[in-house]
Amino acid sequence: MKLRFLLLALLLTACASASPEPTREPQIVFITPTPSPEVIGTATEEVLPFRDILTPTETASPVPPTATLAPATPTLLAVPATAPPRPPAAIQPSSNVIQVQPALPLPTAVSPTATAPVTIVAQPASDVASAEQAVIDLTNAQRALYGLPPLSRDETIMSIARSRSTDMVARDYFGHNDPATGIHLASEAITASGFGRAGENIYWSGRGSLTDFPGQAVGWFMGDPPHRANILNSGYTSIGVGITWNGLGWVLTQDFGGP
Repeated sequence: MKLRFLLLALLLTACASASPEPTREPQIVFITPTPSPEVIGTATEEVLPFRDILTPTETASPVPPTATLAPATPTLLAVPATAPPRPPAAIQPSSNVIQVQPALPLPTAVSPTATAPVTIVAQPASDVASAEQAVIDLTNAQRALYGLPPLSRDETIMSIARSRSTDMVARDYFGHNDPATGIHLASEAITASGFGRAGENIYWSGRGSLTDFPGQAVGWFMGDPPHRANILNSGYTSIGVGITWNGLGWVLTQDFGGP
């Protein structure tokens, strides 16, 4: 009987010690992220000299990154035995062998003469005028493709465009704004002439001839959204073009006016 009580007591003690401890609920900690500061910038036109500006070209597409491969375990390859190299064949004499000539006495020193200056021959005015008209014709051809009326050649805007190209060459800058005052020169001049709105495209290139230049310029304008928007602007009714040589290439100004 005592043995039964002893076994029962041991059994109860074992059950009490094996009961699991009460579980603790996990604590949830909320972390509020700190917002990063937003940087807002304003774009301004940077006026540069012609020598520091490259002719506009298409931007290359970025190359996507490739996955890094683990180095392969080198394996030994059996190299087949090769025959011993043959002795080189005798070199036959050639008729175009360079022969070393004996040293010649130095020439007698002479007094230096003035070097003739390099003169850049400007294109005839008729050729430049034809190129300017070609830009107008190509521009109106692009407008016709989109159902827009042609722009009328305006001699006042022609004079403004020519002055703009000449001014950029004379002061060695390429931009819409005056490098000294920051004023948008074309807008000031065109609106002062009685137009209600004004626009401008500029382009320069040292590649190709003057004959090819109008097509290069209008083709590049149509491929660039802001310049294309000027050409296809339904609010413009008048156009003027000025082309000038800057010693490195041709500079073109295309100005627009509207009511």
